[in-house]
Amino acid sequence: MANFTYKAIDQDKKIVEGSLSAKTRQEAAHLLSQKGLSPLTVRTVTDRTHVHGSIPQIDKITFCRYLSVMLETGLSLSEGIHVLNEETNHPLMKRILGDMSYSLEQGQQLSSVFDRYPDVFEPYFLTLTRVGELSGKLSEVFHHLEMELRSEYSLNSKVKGALLYPLIVFIAMLAIGTLMFFFVLPQIGRVFLSLKLPLPFMTKFLFTASITLAKYMIPILLVALGGTVASIVAVRKKKVRLMLVRLIRPIPLVRNLIKKIDLARMNRVFSTLLRAAVPITEALEISLSSLAWYEYRELATVLPDEIRKGRSLSSAVKQHRAFPPLMVQMIAAGEKSATLDTTLSDLATFYEEEVEEELKNLTQILEPVLMLLVGIAVGAMILSIIAPIYSVVGSFQQAAGGPGR
Repeated sequence: MANFTYKAIDQDKKIVEGSLSAKTRQEAAHLLSQKGLSPLTVRTVTDRTHVHGSIPQIDKITFCRYLSVMLETGLSLSEGIHVLNEETNHPLMKRILGDMSYSLEQGQQLSSVFDRYPDVFEPYFLTLTRVGELSGKLSEVFHHLEMELRSEYSLNSKVKGALLYPLIVFIAMLAIGTLMFFFVLPQIGRVFLSLKLPLPFMTKFLFTASITLAKYMIPILLVALGGTVASIVAVRKKKVRLMLVRLIRPIPLVRNLIKKIDLARMNRVFSTLLRAAVPITEALEISLSSLAWYEYRELATVLPDEIRKGRSLSSAVKQHRAFPPLMVQMIAAGEKSATLDTTLSDLATFYEEEVEEELKNLTQILEPVLMLLVGIAVGAMILSIIAPIYSVVGSFQQAAGGPGR
C-alpha cells in the first residue's frame, strides 16, 4: 500500500484536499470516485508526510478530550472523528481528521495516520495510541494524552506569561530608540552641525550617524522587519531551538530554568507512558529524546541499553550523574514500592513548581536590568544633546559679554 495526497471536487463543487492509501494511483482515483469526488490531482507521498505549519496545543487537547469522551459513551472511533471533522476550523487539523476518517474506512489503524505526520504528533502520542489499539483501551489512552498535553500547555503558558513583561519593555525600548534615532536626532543634529561648534566626539558621531542612516530609513526598517520575521520562523524549527539552548546555557539562571523545564517534561511523559503499560526502556527513550538539554538527549539510548542488561533505573540514572540527587532518590523509592509511575508524576509536579519559582526569580532580575539599560540609553542620548546646547549658550554669553569689556 502507498500513500497519496489528492485535490478533488466534491458534490457541492468545492475543492477538497486530503490523503488516502491505495495500491496504485489509479486505484486511489477510483476510490475517490466511489466517494463522489472528482479527482484533480493524485500525488504519491512518502510514508511520512512533513506538513507545513503546526496544530495549536489547545486543539490537540480538544481532540484527545472529545475522542476520550466519545469512546467512553460507546461511539465508534470513525463516528467520533467524523464529528470532530465537522466541528474543527483549523485547516491542518481538518486535513488530518479527513485522512483519519478515510484511513479508518480502509481498515487502517489510527496510529498509522499519526505516523504519517511526525512534525505534528510527538513520538509519545504515536506510542500511546498503538498501546491503546493493542489493549483495546483507546479511551483511557486519550484521557492520559489529554492530561499530559494539559500539563505541558500549562507549563508553556506560565513560561510565556512570565517573559511577556520583559519582552514588552524590550520592544518599547527598541521603538523609542528607533523613533529618537531616525526622527529626533537628525533634526537636532543638522542644526548643531551647521553652527560648526566644537562638539564632543560622541555627540558629533551620534548626530552624523543618525543623519546618514535616516536617508536609508525605509530599507533599514524593511531589513529589520524581514530579519525579525525570519527569526520567528527559524525559532519554530527544532534544530534552531536546540542551537539557541546551547548558546544561552552558560547563563546560570537560564541554565537552571531549561533543565527544570526538561525534568518536568521528562517525568510527566515518562509517567504517562508507564501508566499506559509501555515497556520501561521504550518509555525512557521517548521521554529523553525530545528534551532540549543535549546531555539528557544523549542518554536516550544509553540508559535503556543499561536497563536491558539488568540494571535498575535508579542505579543507571545515579551512575551518569546527569540528574539531581532528589530525582535519583525518588526513583529508587518508586521502584522499591512499585509505584514508579506515581512517583514520576509527583516529580513532574515538583519540577513544574520549581519552574514557577525560577521564572519569578528571572523576571525579578530582568525587570531592574531592563530599566537600568533604558536609563543608561536615555541618559546617554540626553547628555549627547545637552552638551552642545551648553556649548551654544556659553558661546552666546561670551559673544554678549565681549563688547562690554
